[in-house]
Amino acid sequence: TAKWTSIKTQGTIPPPRSASSLVAVGTKLYLFGGLSHISGWFDDLFVFDTENSTWSPLETEGPRPRSRDKLQGVAVGSLIYYFGGFGPKTDEAEIDDIEGSDDDDEEFEDIPESKEQEGAEFGWFNDLFVLDTETLKWSQPMQMNLGVPTQRAAHGMCAIGRDLVIFGGRDIEDRQNDLHIFNVDSRKWQTDMKIEGPLPGPRSFHTLTTVGNKAVLFGGRGRDNKHFDAFEIFDIEKKRWIPVKIEGDKPTARGQHCAVLVDDSLLVFGGSGSFSPETMQCQKFFTDAFLVKADDFILGPVKAGDA
Repeated sequence: TAKWTSIKTQGTIPPPRSASSLVAVGTKLYLFGGLSHISGWFDDLFVFDTENSTWSPLETEGPRPRSRDKLQGVAVGSLIYYFGGFGPKTDEAEIDDIEGSDDDDEEFEDIPESKEQEGAEFGWFNDLFVLDTETLKWSQPMQMNLGVPTQRAAHGMCAIGRDLVIFGGRDIEDRQNDLHIFNVDSRKWQTDMKIEGPLPGPRSFHTLTTVGNKAVLFGGRGRDNKHFDAFEIFDIEKKRWIPVKIEGDKPTARGQHCAVLVDDSLLVFGGSGSFSPETMQCQKFFTDAFLVKADDFILGPVKAGDA
């Protein structure tokens, strides 16, 4: 039986925020970005040391990403790669400039295209930044070819070996279901992929988690604002999507959850669901947790259970 433990932290605790990026490198967790409906978007960086439960702000060098939320970050060795997000495009942009801002789970992922064009102060990003956690230096790798994904936020991203895999998210047009692969050594996007298998529906607020040499997709909210409850696998070697049949207790349809690999299991926690077009908010918020044996994603039938 799994058990929750409350950790007493010390040090300089980061201000409250939503839709930030938290990436594990060794025994440390690196927090970047996010949104506060009081102070706006963040571009600060904090580290949490899991060995002594201490938060510390980090001073960095080099070109850092603009303030943003709903970005994705993944670690490749001691380097953290950040892609995309949503936030102010100019230093003068203020959070109050967005009409009807409220603290719901939509969090401006879905600003109408007309407003984006009118003000041009807020928008999506498709830039790629790298943080070296050993030297605390930011850099922007030169991307050696075309094929860069459109500017987007609330997408899914994971690292399989030396490849970054990006799926879906919201861009200026709509929620998408395109897949992109970037090799960190060649610094090239794969542009000639022929992807086989049933393509998952367009979505944002989903998770994409590395399990072995595969990427596991779960949840998210579609173009009709309905949430998904299916697990789907992308085999990077065969370039094929594989639907997965889940047995036993499984997570209900949701988005904005978290999914991480813990030992030999995929842990899915929390999230929100039942989006209401009247209130433009989700009506359900989850605190449940589920464990799925990671080997089952690779070897055969998948069984899920409450954590």
